[in-house]
Amino acid sequence: MKNKHWLNLSAVVVLGTIFVVGCGTGTANATGQAASQKSGSSQGGKTADPVTITFYEAMSSAQGKELQKLTDAFHQQNPNINVQLVFTGSYTTQQQKLTAAIAAKKPPTMAQVEDTWETQYYDNDLLDPVQDLIPQSTIDDLMPIWKQDNSYDGKLVSVPFNKSDYILMYNTDDFKKAGISAPPKTWNELEQDAIKLTQKAGVPGLGMQADYYTFEMLMEQAGGDVLTSDNKQAAFNSQAGKDALNLMNQIANKDKAAKVISGNAYLSDGFNTNEYAMDLDTVASLSFITNKNIHFKTAPLPQGVKAAVPTAGTNLVVFNGATDAQKQAAGKYINFLISDKNTIDWAEATGYLPVRQSALKDPSWTSFIQQNPNDATGPNELSNAYFSPRIGSLSSAITEETTQVGNFMSGKQDAATTLGNMANDVNQALAGQ
Repeated sequence: MKNKHWLNLSAVVVLGTIFVVGCGTGTANATGQAASQKSGSSQGGKTADPVTITFYEAMSSAQGKELQKLTDAFHQQNPNINVQLVFTGSYTTQQQKLTAAIAAKKPPTMAQVEDTWETQYYDNDLLDPVQDLIPQSTIDDLMPIWKQDNSYDGKLVSVPFNKSDYILMYNTDDFKKAGISAPPKTWNELEQDAIKLTQKAGVPGLGMQADYYTFEMLMEQAGGDVLTSDNKQAAFNSQAGKDALNLMNQIANKDKAAKVISGNAYLSDGFNTNEYAMDLDTVASLSFITNKNIHFKTAPLPQGVKAAVPTAGTNLVVFNGATDAQKQAAGKYINFLISDKNTIDWAEATGYLPVRQSALKDPSWTSFIQQNPNDATGPNELSNAYFSPRIGSLSSAITEETTQVGNFMSGKQDAATTLGNMANDVNQALAGQ
């Protein structure tokens, strides 16, 4: 049975004005649904009468420009559908504004959402499964890891959109100075290369975030799990958890071969200015390496006892408060955004990954990665990808988990104390869901 526990929406703080990027013709209430329209035809069919849909999104800079470009192209093909892009500024404000809109019973037609938000929305019967709105051929073609991530109770509730996974980026000039001919493939090689780079290239060998997400990635590579199989308790207070913390401590503090940055900073910023020679980072960061004096390549993440590659990014959902015509229009728009051509165009322009299997075999994509080989690593790692537990209460504990990891890395507490504290925090959060 679905969990009906939900946050107190009446306590939502009044939020600022939402900035609307008007698209197409016609108008709509930017914080709610357009006026009721007649229902369109069945899945993927035409919506003959004019219909307006609102789309809450948080894509800025190059990502925002590309989304606008794709939406404009959709309008040219579907002049009867008006998609209003509602730019919310960031994922944080996106969640806040969605919470406020839901509390006011005026959700948008569709939105970008993170996994944990989606779980809350699904558990509270707020979503219309997209499997009823897009062709089966599209569903069958989604990347398996994301098809799994976007499904609840055997139903495809959302589709992947701006998705990424993690890769190793390494400075080829620094590697040459250190006499290293190939990127590290294992934890041991990662440590040894970091030491050589620090000693011979004159920069810290590795950039490292002392946060929960780095810990989780390494813990997964050490063969551990975040939660028990029933998702009721933390499972990382284990040997795998100790191995993850000890690797971070070994490279950063004992070997002094890493520069540690806060969880709020961006690893790509330091890599872009050669503050360190290696960076374990998301593929989306590739578009931010803009320094022409930085020569680099990408490689798969080094393995622990196994390969484990975290995925990140948001999904597209449709709220069930929309009219039938709006749902059909949203389905048509979603199917357009993740078509082979458009998921490739999106990936090439933004650094995110194509979300369809067939896209990786498309001549347009194969030609692109021949010219941009650094972009080939992310898709090739998806067979080893995982996604974090989609539980909102776990997400609420991550800030404290990062604090605990920081305390360990600064020498304030040992690994056993750190893992015990982290497990207690997670167990309390899970018990209160």
